Amino acid sequence: MSGPRNLRNESSKPKILLDTKPLIKFFAKEEGWEPIQKILSMIEDEKIEASISVVTLTEIQYEYMQERRADLAKTRTEQLRYTAYIKKLEINEETAIKAGEFKGKYHIPIADAFIAASAYYTKSIVISDDADFKKISEIETRTEEEFNTHIST
Repeated sequence: MSGPRNLRNESSKPKILLDTKPLIKFFAKEEGWEPIQKILSMIEDEKIEASISVVTLTEIQYEYMQERRADLAKTRTEQLRYTAYIKKLEINEETAIKAGEFKGKYHIPIADAFIAASAYYTKSIVISDDADFKKISEIETRTEEEFNTHIST
């Protein structure tokens, strides 16, 4: 069964699912964070419908705990949890099974499989520079730069 590759939802706004990597890049102001800032501004201005998987909260918590920054882990996860303009997608049975399918078929990390499955069921474009998402033919993935270029045209 081929997955939905729809760039726009019913309201004609682009519908995206932010991967963890761009958010961490933004939080740390790492090289390439500016395109994420542009996307977040469009989300806040309600030009884009955005979501994250709850798995992203796990990954962000883990990332900062690895750095022994429990304070920052709490701050960053709370920022995302309470940001009203980014929907948090929970993992239901259907999503869990699809994630298992993606993991088995494409040999990707389980967190990426859950994020991809969430994108699949919400018909969202995954925003990430993680090559694992590009392997999954059932979803659409764009880097932050690719998305910004597309949205500007």
